[in-house]
Amino acid sequence: MTAQNCPICGTAVQPNPRYTKYVCSNCAKKASDINGRKLVFYNQDFSGGYIAYYADGESKEEYKSHDCYIDGIQCWADEARFGGIVIEVVEMT
Repeated sequence: MTAQNCPICGTAVQPNPRYTKYVCSNCAKKASDINGRKLVFYNQDFSGGYIAYYADGESKEEYKSHDCYIDGIQCWADEARFGGIVIEVVEMT
C-alpha cells in the first residue's frame, strides 16, 4: 500500500488497508461529542469490545455512541480488529 495520511490534519500515518480513513493519534485526542464534550475510548476488557466515556469528570459518565467529532468532522470510533480503538472519518454522501 502507498502512503496514507490522516484525513483531518494530513499528517502521515502508517498505511492500513483495513482502516483507510483512520485519524492520527493527535487528532484522536481531540474527539468530542456533537456538543464539544471531550471523549475517551477504551476496550471493555482484555478480549476487546468498545466503551466510551466523557473525559471532563471523575464520574466516568458513559458515552453510549460511536459517533464523535474532530474539528467539526463527523467520525466513528470502534474496536479495532486486533484490539485497541480506531477512529475513522465518516464518508459524507
